[in-house]
Amino acid sequence: MAIKAFLLPALAFASTVLGQCSTDATATISASGEASAIASCTTFDGSIAIETGLSVPTGGDGHQSLAIDGELTRVTGNITVTNAVNLATLSFASLKRIGGFELSGLTVLSSLNCPQLSQVDQLNFTALPALSQLSFGNTGIQTAQDILITNTNLGSLEGIDQLQKVTTFNVNNNQQLTNISLQVTSIGVSLDIEANDESVSGLATSFPLLETATNMTFRNCSSINLPALKNVTQKLGFYGNAMTGFAAPNLTTSGGLIFVDNTDLTNISIPQLTSVNGSYQIANNTLLKVIDGFPKLSVVTGALDFNGNFSEVNLPDLSRVAGAFNMQTSSSNFTCDAFDKDHDNKIIRGKYTCQGGLAKPSGAGSTPTSSGSGSKASGTSAAGHMDVNYPAVLGGTSVLAGLLQFIL
Repeated sequence: MAIKAFLLPALAFASTVLGQCSTDATATISASGEASAIASCTTFDGSIAIETGLSVPTGGDGHQSLAIDGELTRVTGNITVTNAVNLATLSFASLKRIGGFELSGLTVLSSLNCPQLSQVDQLNFTALPALSQLSFGNTGIQTAQDILITNTNLGSLEGIDQLQKVTTFNVNNNQQLTNISLQVTSIGVSLDIEANDESVSGLATSFPLLETATNMTFRNCSSINLPALKNVTQKLGFYGNAMTGFAAPNLTTSGGLIFVDNTDLTNISIPQLTSVNGSYQIANNTLLKVIDGFPKLSVVTGALDFNGNFSEVNLPDLSRVAGAFNMQTSSSNFTCDAFDKDHDNKIIRGKYTCQGGLAKPSGAGSTPTSSGSGSKASGTSAAGHMDVNYPAVLGGTSVLAGLLQFIL
């Protein structure tokens, strides 16, 4: 999601009409005078780049400040600031709308002030180790397409927490960030949250108004709140989180649904879920002993892959699993009886494996390495069927034929 910029050796506007300035290429700011020239525009039709080697005044600590405080309210292109290692303060007093906003490699930037900014197409904040807060005014940014925030010192996302819609949202490796709460109602392409909050517990995450999404991935979170979520078209995945429970009371359909390595997870509740239109995986969730939070789940169009140390799985409305079925657990109390019947009745249509009491339960495509309770690992269920030795049957048939011939 990089914002491309082509630097010019000097600032030059192709035209200036009634406060609208434009340039055929990216305008470069390297000194205070150039910043003032741009600040005199109401709308800048083009992109702006702030040079690495700024010649603005330097304080006693070697840090620099740059302010664009005039009439500039809109930049149709991008504002790009990369590797200006002495820039500590940056402000745009009147700016309301930008095409793209990229800040990268600004090692001492501690103050970013855009008190009227409300709309960006792309926001890319990368490697800003001194930036602890965003100042985007009372309402903050309300509309955006793509947001990437990584390797910053931010303690909160205040300033973008009033977003209504976003296409991609990626927040990762921000060690001081302890919570995310957004007001978005839809996520067009993807949401990725991972490796934030340096504490063991992880990040608290809440999307109270979110109803629809395409792809969502959560890692290293202490809690995940999705009370309004109704539909995920591709994948909803939870990996290595510290949450003790997860509930999505209004979720009815999802693409892939995945819970892996959530070691503190004790319960999952998605009571309205009727279909998983992809892979359905629950694996290595150490404290998850009973899987019974899917009472209306009917159809899984991909593989169903459960492995861990659970003792009970209830899927009472299951009517079709189109892909492989793998159920492996270390619990010796687990029984495969219900799923054996489902397999015999062609509800489970792919390769069938179901077994408890295993020393090392594993995922789909694997074969259990030790005998246990429940059905054998095979292409078909072993429960309720007699193992047949075909050579012996054939031999018995030959003997019977011989006897009949002798009698006749």
